[in-house]
Amino acid sequence: MKQRLQQQIGEAQSTGRPTGVLQQNRVFLDFFWDLAKPDQEVRLKAVENLIQYLKTHNKADELEYTFKRLVDGLAHTRETARPGFSLALGQVLSAFEDVTLQSVLNRIKEKHNLQTVKKKLVRNAMFGNLFGVLALHQSSRLSKEPQVVLGCVQLLQSLSQHRQHLKDLPMKTMMDILTEVTEVFEEVLLGALQTDLVSAFRTPEQLQLLLVALQRFPQTLKPKKLKKLLGSSTIITTDNIPKLTEVLKMAARSVKKECVLPVVALDLLKLCLKEDSFQLFWNAAIISGLLKEPPGPTHYLSFRLLGSALPLLSVAQLKEVLSGEVMMHYGKHVLSAQVSDRFKLAPEMDTYVSDFLQGCQDSDKQLVVMVGFSSLSNQGYPVVPSVWKVVQHLQPAALQNYVEWLKNMFLQPQMDKLLDFSTRKQKDSQEKREQENSIFRLRKWLVARLASIIDNHQVKKQEGFIMDVAR
Repeated sequence: MKQRLQQQIGEAQSTGRPTGVLQQNRVFLDFFWDLAKPDQEVRLKAVENLIQYLKTHNKADELEYTFKRLVDGLAHTRETARPGFSLALGQVLSAFEDVTLQSVLNRIKEKHNLQTVKKKLVRNAMFGNLFGVLALHQSSRLSKEPQVVLGCVQLLQSLSQHRQHLKDLPMKTMMDILTEVTEVFEEVLLGALQTDLVSAFRTPEQLQLLLVALQRFPQTLKPKKLKKLLGSSTIITTDNIPKLTEVLKMAARSVKKECVLPVVALDLLKLCLKEDSFQLFWNAAIISGLLKEPPGPTHYLSFRLLGSALPLLSVAQLKEVLSGEVMMHYGKHVLSAQVSDRFKLAPEMDTYVSDFLQGCQDSDKQLVVMVGFSSLSNQGYPVVPSVWKVVQHLQPAALQNYVEWLKNMFLQPQMDKLLDFSTRKQKDSQEKREQENSIFRLRKWLVARLASIIDNHQVKKQEGFIMDVAR
């Protein structure tokens, strides 16, 4: 008997499992092992079973042990395990509301103190703090304990200094928290966030924090308050444009491998429309700012912003941007990206246009977008494919008018209506009969374009429509 007991103790010490009362309940202990497994389904099931077990047995020592293990697991050496422990901690806190969030926050800060943890475990401790805050947020109880909200924000602010490990996760988490704690913003958080708000033009994360605060708390951040914080009562001003441009450049470089539009860029676009400063923003920050950089991340941000802007702009604004510098640079990108090993943004733009046409019921806006992209040409030949399937999303009136535009351009080519460009190499070898060649290239595309519309079975059309095009 004694030998068997010693064997169990030895197993517990070698596996890290506890001895005593808890050792007797292997079912309970196995929940924590499952939380660390790489299979997400196993982790989710473990969370569910753990909650059910704790509610059924309602033992103080097991609940205490649960919090200890979950807080420890937030900094697990296996990265895939941390989300499981974080989710479990959030769910346990949601289920057992008599346990204060403050007590758990204290546990997290004590266990994962960056000042006292061993040097080789500092990175794990950073993630332990981050996933701890996420767990508190997931409990859906933060708004009930304002001081914990403040503690979480302050902890995230300290973590945001460690970008090499955590990137922008602390700021993103802070923004998520802000969206759910409206009632305590002015009372508790405004003072704590003062430094970040004043420094809004330094980093994309700090600017994003300000933009989120403006969206969520307009009654607190009124023009007078903004004037005190930033020196101007609005964000998009001539004086602020250089600073905003630099932040956008930083944002563009930060996502160059992810092929996404930074949220801060889209929020700035929405803000400039709200502040009625779209032209200033587009011309000064995008055209005279981002596009002056060499082709690369800043250009891609500009193209993605153009695509994302389509549903937000008026007909006049659509005409302006679709006949301007951003489109011209996009056309040059499409042409240069034909080399096999180069990055191609055209598929993303197709998605932007397709999504816009699907969600837009305004045939005038649809027509402007279709004509705008069809007018972007290289020596007369449009850069969008002649078989462009987005046409299937057009309203009947927009389709009819678009086909009329195609026919008229074929019969009476108006080359001055195109947004035409030539590469440097093409300019060096221009021929005398360039105009005639451009017209031929345009007509060649127009014929293929009209034929593809007729052949596309997804496009709703009547027989008379087909005969009219055929003639």
